Order: sequence, then C-alpha cells, then structure tokens
Amino acid sequence: MPTVARRYGLKINRAGMAICPFHAEKTPSAKIYRDGFHCFGCGVHADVIGFTQRLFGLARPLDAAKKLNDDFFLHLDVGGHKSVNEVSEYRKRQREWEEYERWENEAWLMLSSYYKLLHEWREIAPRSPDDEPDPRFAYALGHAGYAEYLCEEFIAADEDGRKKMRAEVERVGGFLGGLTGD
Repeated sequence: MPTVARRYGLKINRAGMAICPFHAEKTPSAKIYRDGFHCFGCGVHADVIGFTQRLFGLARPLDAAKKLNDDFFLHLDVGGHKSVNEVSEYRKRQREWEEYERWENEAWLMLSSYYKLLHEWREIAPRSPDDEPDPRFAYALGHAGYAEYLCEEFIAADEDGRKKMRAEVERVGGFLGGLTGD
C-alpha cells in the first residue's frame, strides 16, 4: 500500500500519515498501512484495489486491478502464462523500483543528517570576538542554508526531481563519509 500511495502522489510522513485525497484537509489524517488505507477524518477504509478504484473514480474493482497491473508492470493475465522474457522484464522493473526506494530512503537520511550536523556545528560559536572560530562553525555558517534548501527540494520533488538530485546527494554523502572515515 505505501508503494501504491507514493506512486499515486501521496506524501507519507515518518509516522505513516498522509493528506487524504478524498476530502479537503491541511493536516494528515490518513494512515497508510502495509496492506491498506484508513482516513480518520472522512472514514474511508480500503485495500490497495479499493484505494485505486476510489482515487481514480473507476467503476469496478477489476478496473482498479487492471490499472495497478499496468502502472506497476505486474503483467498479470488471468488464465494465461507468462513467457520467460515477460517474467524477466517484470523482475527487472521490480528490482529497479526497489533500488530506487532504497536509494530514496538513504538519500533522505544523508540530507537530513547533513542538515542536523550543520545546525549542531552552528552552536560551536566563539564566545568572544577574540576567540578563534572553530572551522566547523565557519563551515556551518556558509552551508547551513544550502543544507536546508536541499532538504526542502528533496521533500517537494517527485521521483524524477529526486533522481536529478543524485549527484548532490552523493556529494553530501561523501562529505559525511569523510567525517567518519567511510
């Protein structure tokens, strides 16, 4: 369910909550579970098929299942058998999606860690004008705003936008790795 919800545009926070697409609201009231969706605001409760059917205004659950089949490259065919090439293609796309999700989680961890670290370093301010500033403090002054910008951009971006940030995320990761010796 979280994969489907994200792919269809819901932004799920760390608590598994999201803005409900079925009623107007400003704060998240919808809980995304591993196998379903429940909105505490409007009461909608659905599994993946029911969620997709309702989200896209589809007439039948079968139409929602077909949409999921197409959108997620499931290659399901009732009563039919898949060729080795079709199964291989499905597995390849599934691996690509899993790799992207893993990268996305790691990227967010790196960016948020960078942001937090720079804010901690800003606390190492000299106590008087005569004190020599700690190099970490000076670095934080010059980069904390950019770290905040990167986090905001990552949160606001869609999948393609996040992929375009890959080089910058790797640069941040290299900086953090250099601090720990990784």
